Amino acid sequence: MNEQQKKKLDIFFARTFNNLLSLEEIALCKRGINDLSVREVHVISAVINLEQNGNNTMSQIANSLNISVGALTTAVNTLIRKGYLKRAAYEADRRIVLVNATASGQAVNNKHEEFHQLMLEQVAAVIDEDDLESLTLSLEQLSVFFESYAKKI
Repeated sequence: MNEQQKKKLDIFFARTFNNLLSLEEIALCKRGINDLSVREVHVISAVINLEQNGNNTMSQIANSLNISVGALTTAVNTLIRKGYLKRAAYEADRRIVLVNATASGQAVNNKHEEFHQLMLEQVAAVIDEDDLESLTLSLEQLSVFFESYAKKI
């Protein structure tokens, strides 16, 4: 990779990350979600995704978000207080605590998914099919890299 490519990638990652967070924050506000941060919405989303397979324990949720269980505990406590999540005991082993979304949490997640769907549709509208295929493959490789890199640090 040459210096120009490094610079372009660095700018791309910084701008894209910041732009996505800003867009998501604006989209949440426009959808009437004013009491949650983007990070809190992502916690709710992770809980719902893991709930579907019965993998919604604190450690599994923290792992999926690449955060510590302690950081997740703080977020979950806040989201329980706000009415978006609830705790439940695992029937087979009462020592295990499951985290579930409330109806309010489900509603927020639905609005969040609507934003993501709209964003994907708009990207697909401006990138032709061949380029979209190349982009998708490249982003999959980046995702694998970042996930493995996160485990090393």
